[in-house]
Amino acid sequence: MLADEMRTALARGRAVNERWQLRKNGRRVWCSGLMTPLRDEANNLRGFAKVVRDRTEGHLADLALRESEQRLRVALDAAKMGTWLWSIAEDRETLDASLKRLMGAAPHTEVRTLEDFIQLIHPDDQTAVRGAFQAALREGTELTVEFRVVGPDRSVRWLRDQGTILRDARGSPVAMTGACVDITERRLLEEALQHRAEQLAEADRQKDEFLAMLGHELRNPLAPVRSLLEVMRQKPGDAERLEKAYAIIERQVEHLVRLVDDLLDVSRITRGMIQLHKEKAELAAIVGHAVETVRPLVEARNLELMISLPMKPVHLEVDATRMTQVITNLLHNAVKYTEPGGRIWVMGERTGDGLEVRIRDTGHGIPPDLLPKLFDLFTQGDRALDRSQGGLGLGLTLVRRLVEMHGGTVRAVSDGPGKGSEFIVRLPAAALAASAGGAETPFAALPLARPGPASPRRILVVEDNPDVAESLVMLLQALGHEVAMARSGPEALEAAPAFLPDVVLLDIGLPGMDGYEVARQLRRQPELERALLVALSGYGQDEDRRRSRAAGFDHHLVKPVSRAVLQPLIASGQRRLAQNVS
Repeated sequence: MLADEMRTALARGRAVNERWQLRKNGRRVWCSGLMTPLRDEANNLRGFAKVVRDRTEGHLADLALRESEQRLRVALDAAKMGTWLWSIAEDRETLDASLKRLMGAAPHTEVRTLEDFIQLIHPDDQTAVRGAFQAALREGTELTVEFRVVGPDRSVRWLRDQGTILRDARGSPVAMTGACVDITERRLLEEALQHRAEQLAEADRQKDEFLAMLGHELRNPLAPVRSLLEVMRQKPGDAERLEKAYAIIERQVEHLVRLVDDLLDVSRITRGMIQLHKEKAELAAIVGHAVETVRPLVEARNLELMISLPMKPVHLEVDATRMTQVITNLLHNAVKYTEPGGRIWVMGERTGDGLEVRIRDTGHGIPPDLLPKLFDLFTQGDRALDRSQGGLGLGLTLVRRLVEMHGGTVRAVSDGPGKGSEFIVRLPAAALAASAGGAETPFAALPLARPGPASPRRILVVEDNPDVAESLVMLLQALGHEVAMARSGPEALEAAPAFLPDVVLLDIGLPGMDGYEVARQLRRQPELERALLVALSGYGQDEDRRRSRAAGFDHHLVKPVSRAVLQPLIASGQRRLAQNVS
């Protein structure tokens, strides 16, 4: 080892080495040795001189410093932080390795000046950062600025830079030093919270607007009903006037029922409480039922309705009731926004991968800014104070949800206000059923028969609400039936064996003994074995209907019940009785 030092000293003029050595007392010391060659005046080698110093304390301090720096680097990396130093006079910028990584710079990237540092920042934020440094120097304040950087993978991250000014003995600024910390997660959370707050504010605004619309829409049909009731009271003998009043009241009540049905359907769909009951049905039958529903409105507005369907029957595997609701809602929409004398087309055709139904009109058209949100909940095209077209903005939402539940899509097309609109429903190939012979379902393409009057029957009405009970009794009596009334379950069980009804219209929500229990007990009475039991309820979900069937009901009707629904049910009760007798 000594020979190596000598050779190095001869070759280089000096030899330096540092190593641990043992003293005579056994203590280890870190020694720093310097060996130089000794020469005479003729430059002949005369020997070597070596000076050895004990640098144990300094060496241990160096080791501690390096360990501390390593810990700092680990801590900075873990905290996603990096440090920098800017010498102002020389405009010399120094970044540590952690900060280079944070800013997306390669380790070999040279960052010599403040401008080099700023060039690593997102272009949109460079001016703000440059201004923050200038303001800190000008005003002698701390530096605080947030900016974005773009990584090698093109991902964008947010950094927060905090720095302070270093001054000399005279108080003049000589440098700035600071640290940058990655705040991407915090900024993303802030943006998400801001977006959520905006969503909640918009939902709150929509809720307030919807409640205002609901009040408006409920009052509109109630106003003519109240007025006409006064007319009927004052002039009970004017047959022509009464006939007009009846027609208006019927239309307004149907409108109210439709509003409530839409509200309930939207609520059920959004809570996932509607299940599809798929069956075989013909497209022509579904369209036919929908057209019959809107025909009075079409005729009242003097609209021309044209239907174009394939000559060969199109068999579907769908929930026929819900698909009829889809077509009906779209037709209602077309009728509502088409001026008197306009045209509406219903067109259906097979496509390469399914079925397409188009409903086109010559109506008001749709503004471009409304098209993207047309199917959103509570969206209304008419925001004017008079709201002449009415509606709650629920119909198209129901259309989209029901079509999507069938695996299909729906979209709207319009060239703008005054140029009409077209709604296109596309159902996938899975919605098409193989053609089968014979009668398929109640939704087969058969003529829509209108129910005729039923023969007089004995009907027991069980309802605790006096107005509902009295009005239903009056309706049934007007249809020629013999009617008895009970206000509670026990009263119904007492009256039924004596009255022996052919049909029992039974409210589910009775106080004390509910309608389910009343139905079960009625079914146990032999003399009522052939009676037709009809449940009346404000609820019409699948679970409600299942409970009604389990309790022994033949039918489940959702209030309010119209004459058009009651008449065929009473007729079916006659058929049921005839079948039981045989």
